[in-house]
Parts: sequence; structure tokens; C-alpha cells
Amino acid sequence: MKKFISKIHLWLSIPFGLVIMILCLTGALLVFESEILEFSHPSLYRANITENGRMPISELMPKVKEQLPDSVLISSVQIPSNLKKNYRMGFGQGRTSLLVDPYTAEVKGEVNPYARGTFFSFVRRCHRWFMFQYSRGEFSWGKLITGVSTLVFVVIMITGIIIWVPKTIKLLKTRLSIKTNASRFRFWYDTHLAGGIWVALLLLAMCLTGLTWSFNWYRDGFYKVFGVDTSRPAQTVQQALQTGGQGDSPSGERSGGGRPEGNFEERGGGDRGNNPERTGASRVSGAGDSEGRSGRGGSERRGAGYTDYSAWDAVFASLSQSNPRFKTITVQSGSASVSNNRSGNTRASDSYTFDTRTGEITDSRLYKDQDKSAKIRGWIYAVHVGTWGGITTRILYFIACVVGASLPLTGYYIYLKKWRVRRKKKLQRE
Repeated sequence: MKKFISKIHLWLSIPFGLVIMILCLTGALLVFESEILEFSHPSLYRANITENGRMPISELMPKVKEQLPDSVLISSVQIPSNLKKNYRMGFGQGRTSLLVDPYTAEVKGEVNPYARGTFFSFVRRCHRWFMFQYSRGEFSWGKLITGVSTLVFVVIMITGIIIWVPKTIKLLKTRLSIKTNASRFRFWYDTHLAGGIWVALLLLAMCLTGLTWSFNWYRDGFYKVFGVDTSRPAQTVQQALQTGGQGDSPSGERSGGGRPEGNFEERGGGDRGNNPERTGASRVSGAGDSEGRSGRGGSERRGAGYTDYSAWDAVFASLSQSNPRFKTITVQSGSASVSNNRSGNTRASDSYTFDTRTGEITDSRLYKDQDKSAKIRGWIYAVHVGTWGGITTRILYFIACVVGASLPLTGYYIYLKKWRVRRKKKLQRE
């Protein structure tokens, strides 16, 4: 039986090994995408702390607008709890956001992690679509290749675990260790066996959750196991608040961590508990806020298209006081969300609506009160990217991805070495 399983393991690994290696390597890079970007561009992401502290939004906005064309209207502000980080301001309907120093009001630049030509845009396209084009609702060879390869990787790992299981307890120690003082072949053979078994569970967790974005049939079945109804349509935050918080949040909002799978593909999915660029998709400032005012602290000038940013100050002050451990607070016209600094479902957040004239909170949709489906969706994502256990699990996921990328290479080496030995013996017999 094991001989048959070994053949399945081998003949699936040979054609899919290189694709699996690329998926693992790109996944390893995406684990620390935010940290890599901030480290490589410190002046763009880090604020210049001054003694005066961070400016109120109502004071900051007029200074920011002076540096922007009249056509650019700020639609949202994301405020991090980390005092060393810049604010992120969304505008228009795209994914681009502005990085603004809250101490000096200097616009540091634009960021869009999904813009063509950027390094991580290339990495993400390799990881999710194997560099093929993808549009929602259309067939994509890249999506099919990554999905089938991931499914095959699951079979390869399961067959590998079956092959690895030792016949005796005495052999268990040998199978879990790597001999460094043996021959080169034995070193790489042990690396393949021991390395694979140590990271197998984490790789399986990534694959089994990642497949929910590759195949609809798999997604529906996977979600049903956890009691999630995938047939129910998503709601906007405002709709959810009006209906008592029932239903899932839209992909553009971070409320509760529940996003329908279909939106993951074209909106970037990935970090995305840690991916603040998503606020760039918020609606244009002042839309629907005809009572707003512009200027410092809200000016005397009223009319459609203007926002009273002093109300945003009041909202931030209220939410930061009631959520002392917040990670980020995002405020836009009429609504706000609080991403809490908790491990587990890193997409978990609380959503609020407020009076645009006074800043008084009028309604809330808390993560703890959401239904099971919204929470499960966020957890599936957190398990896939490794954010569920904080920095510890992210490091473990990074190591697992690197080891996973090495498995095809060590596997090819073992196969070629054994093939040469067999070929040599055959020639000697002849």
C-alpha cells in the first residue's frame, strides 16, 4: 500500500513542484509585507514626532487640502494607535491612499499596494493568479493553476505524512531529526522528511483555507462545515446598522471581519487585517452630508460637498477613549470603525454611525454581537495568513512557507539521485 502511495506522492510532485515552490515563496514574502514596506521606505511610513503632538483632524485637513489639487477630496482618515506612524487618507473610489504626517501635515506620498509595477503587486499576482490576468466573474487560467496546484499540494502532504509514519517508535526520533554529519544525500533526504513533517500542519491550514478563494464548490462546502451561509448577500455597514447588525460587512469595510469570498479576489484580500490601504475605497468626502462645514474646526461656510471635521475629532476622541487598546480608528462621513488590537480574527472591528454635525455616536455594530457567519469568515482569512496568533504565528508561517518552498527542490534532488543509482545498476547488469 505504501508503495502505491509513494508513487502518487512522486508523480504529483514532479509536475506541480515548481508551482508549489512559487506559491510558498510568494506566501512567505506576503507574511511580512507591511514590515518590509515600512522598513524599505521609512520616510514614507514613519511620522516626524514633535512636542506639540498630533494635530486634530479639523486642523490637519485644511493644511492637507492646500497641498492637493481641488479635484482630490478626502473621504476617510485612518488613525493608528502607534504614534510613530503616519495617517492614511482615502480619496475617490480607488485603492490609493495618502500618507500624511499628523504632526506636520506634510503629505508624504501616495500608496497603492495593488498598483501595477510595484514589487508586492507582482508577488501577489504570482501567489493568487500565477501572473495571469483576472477579472471578477471571468475564467482565469492563473486562478485555476494556483487552485489545482494547492489542491494537489494537499494530496502530496497527506501522502507524504502516510509515507513518513515510522513502523516502530524507535525510528520516530530518526524521522524527526536531520543528520548533519552524514553524506550529502542523507542530509537532504532527512531535510525533506523531517522538514516536511514539522511544517505539515501549518501548510495544510494555509492550503485548506486558501482553497476557499479558488473554487466555489469548495468554498460552499468548507463554509457549511462551520455553519456559514454563503448564499446570503453582503450588506453595507449602514444597512447592517439599520437592520440591527444582521448580515456580513462589505469588503471595503473592516467591520467584524466578515467578507464574502467573491470580493476577495479583486480587492486584494491579503492583509489584510494589516492592510490599511483598503480605506482608499471609501466614498467621496461630504457626499450626503449637506450640513457639513469646511475649514479649521468646521468653518461658517455650509453646503453640499463640505464636511465638519470637528465632528470627526469628536468621534475619534469618543472611540479612542472607549477603546483604549485600538489598533486603528477609521472615520469617514457618517460612519467609523475601530480595529481592535487583538489576536485571533484580526479583521474583527466595531462599526459606528454618528451625527455629522455634532459627532455624537448614534448607533453601533460590535464584533462580539455579530453572527457566527461573519466571525467564521474573518477567522478563515486569519488562519490562512497566520495573523491569528500575532507575531509568533506569523514567524512560524514564514518558516513553514520557506521550508515548503524547499520541499520540491529536495524532492527533485532525491528523485534524480535515486534515478542515477538505478540507472547505474542497470548498466552494470547489462
